[in-house]
Amino acid sequence: MTTTTLFLVRHGTTALNEGNIFQGAIDEPLNALGLSQSQLLTEYFKDIPIDLAISSPLTRARQTLDFIVAERPEIPVIVDAGISEINGGVLEGRPFQELSVLTPEIIDALDHHPGRIDTRFYGGETGEMVYNRVRDTILNIIDAHLGKTLVMVSHGYALGAWINFVRGVPAAEMTPIPLENVSVCKFTFKADGNIRTDFIGDHHHLTNDDRRVFDWEALTRPLPIFIHYPKCSTCKKARRFLDDHGVAYQTRDIVAEALRKEELLVLMDRYPGENRRFFNTSGQLYRQQRLKDQVPTMDRDAKATKLAESGMLVKRPLLVFKDRVCIGFKEAEWRKALDLD
Repeated sequence: MTTTTLFLVRHGTTALNEGNIFQGAIDEPLNALGLSQSQLLTEYFKDIPIDLAISSPLTRARQTLDFIVAERPEIPVIVDAGISEINGGVLEGRPFQELSVLTPEIIDALDHHPGRIDTRFYGGETGEMVYNRVRDTILNIIDAHLGKTLVMVSHGYALGAWINFVRGVPAAEMTPIPLENVSVCKFTFKADGNIRTDFIGDHHHLTNDDRRVFDWEALTRPLPIFIHYPKCSTCKKARRFLDDHGVAYQTRDIVAEALRKEELLVLMDRYPGENRRFFNTSGQLYRQQRLKDQVPTMDRDAKATKLAESGMLVKRPLLVFKDRVCIGFKEAEWRKALDLD
């Protein structure tokens, strides 16, 4: 009976992985740890006959695959976007802890029901879209190379989608599949169409020094976000207030890391007052653009679009919670929001 063998490998670690940042489709290269981890794969696969090597187009995956085939130039290599990572749109590049406040539904989905993740509003994909494209891509590659042994380097979410498919779990009911960087999975495709799972997430080749360990609960603790401009005197006063009261919080520089339109729309939903309050009406840019007469005629979407042009247009500081946002520093309001009274 002819069988086909597939080894699936998660790429090595990147700086964004170590920074606990939503990486998604960002084309981030391996960092020093990732290169060290990936080098171990040369030894792992040295005695395994490989007929074809496949990589996601993202640099971190291609670099990882390079180590697998480093001493075997005869192995053909192809790149297929169908096994690329989930696209998170504008959420990419943001810390998971920040997202636990700005987009708690996304973090909850990643944590409990990854198939229900939906980042289309943020310019990305749904879990079902990733599930379907990864499933179809791998099955098509297997059909084209029956009887062969293949190695494929992909990404954490994408690989989790495939594993759920093999287990017979539909997209909407996907469960999280934690896979360490450069861990290896093996599947055997039988002639009758059945897929056997030989092993999942093998990382015996990693020592403790090679492994990336993190505490997901701590990294997604929803601390309020203090959005500020470092040179702003009111922001400095507000920060002293937070520090003097022992408040744990996370920070975001409103200019260096300007809020995107989609994020501003989320904040507007949490603010009970008029959304024109988000404008820094005393700011130089606001006056230069003569927005005093324009803003009242703008709808919500237009206001968010305008505010996203520059952090200097946004009133600061902001204190953002999962269910509310405080605009400007008013000590009584902040005390109530922080339950300090």
